[in-house]
Amino acid sequence: MKGSFATRVAGSSDLYKVNKRKPYHGINFVIAHDGFTLYDLVSYNFKHNEANGEGGNDGSNDNFSWNCGCEGETTDNNIKALRSRQMKNFHVALMISQGTPMMLMGDEYGHTRFGNNNSYGHDTVINHFHWGQLDARRSSHFRFFSELIKYRRKHPVFGRENFLDKKNVTWHEDNWDNYESKFLAFTLHDDLGGDIYMAFNAHDYFVKAILPSPPHNRRWFRVADTNLKSPDDFIPEGVPGIESTYNVAPYSSILFEAKP
Repeated sequence: MKGSFATRVAGSSDLYKVNKRKPYHGINFVIAHDGFTLYDLVSYNFKHNEANGEGGNDGSNDNFSWNCGCEGETTDNNIKALRSRQMKNFHVALMISQGTPMMLMGDEYGHTRFGNNNSYGHDTVINHFHWGQLDARRSSHFRFFSELIKYRRKHPVFGRENFLDKKNVTWHEDNWDNYESKFLAFTLHDDLGGDIYMAFNAHDYFVKAILPSPPHNRRWFRVADTNLKSPDDFIPEGVPGIESTYNVAPYSSILFEAKP
């Protein structure tokens, strides 16, 4: 899966690099209008469509989801923290990928349909937009999603005109064929030296990442670490003091920027 993930992050040239198409001709998404919301993707292993009146026979049975240890709502703070981290990881992957990102309205505050993956017929709480929940999460979940969108718009390395080549990206990998490997790290190169280092750790243990040397007269600043609590999980101007290695937490992702 790691190689496939890298291909998608790089803009899916295997699908779109034909007929003079550009990376932005491809639409990247984790969630669409059909299926689970982003919150439900990390909260349910199975669909829960009883409210649709079809005996649970409607909707897809292949949801590619993981409930993080408990089906549906829970009071377990460890599971809730993991779900929050996973939602941020998905958003990071979407926003740093080459191509045009597409989000589902409501994912910016963590909307749930309570596991219903075929909710089009409901004019109820399942589909209503919950402004109160957005306000309650404005300084945490919503802030992370919003700031990352702004960050993408300010950094052209995430939306190049042409597909990536060896001058644009360095993959810090020698383990592509190991299907047990769930760690991916790479550097997106900026023409002016503002390189971006990214790492995704889908293992259930820490990975000590050896960081590449930043460009001349630059040093690494930590912009994002989804394992940290808000507001430390995303600091647009970055935090200095990054050493030559960094412990990437289980089920987390990081983003470093090279700055003077």
